[in-house]
Amino acid sequence: MILGKLISSQRYLDRKKVVDKALRFKMFRVSVYPVVLRGVQYTVLMDGHHNFAAAKLAEVEPVYIGTPKKLVKIFSKMTDREIEVMLINNLTDCDYYFVDTGEVVEHLLMPEYHKCN
Repeated sequence: MILGKLISSQRYLDRKKVVDKALRFKMFRVSVYPVVLRGVQYTVLMDGHHNFAAAKLAEVEPVYIGTPKKLVKIFSKMTDREIEVMLINNLTDCDYYFVDTGEVVEHLLMPEYHKCN
């Protein structure tokens, strides 16, 4: 489920992999995580960037699935604030950007600091 705008911090795509998937598959699963970051609702594209690009190329709507079980387990031991800080500070290969436009999410550029209790 997409709540707010879809964002990502991974721009790298292997074009050959995207084309191969677009030609071979009919369904493209993409893992997403709805979250509020700095008071704004977003949905983070967590996994399946190649599938997302292949779906776009094939002109098919991707199938949005929940967060991978490994992350669910990790997140279950964290507060909402800890998850927010982790997501803002731990980027893949670029700053967060809006998936539909490619524009950087200015609101999330600066690192987040979490005060220890």
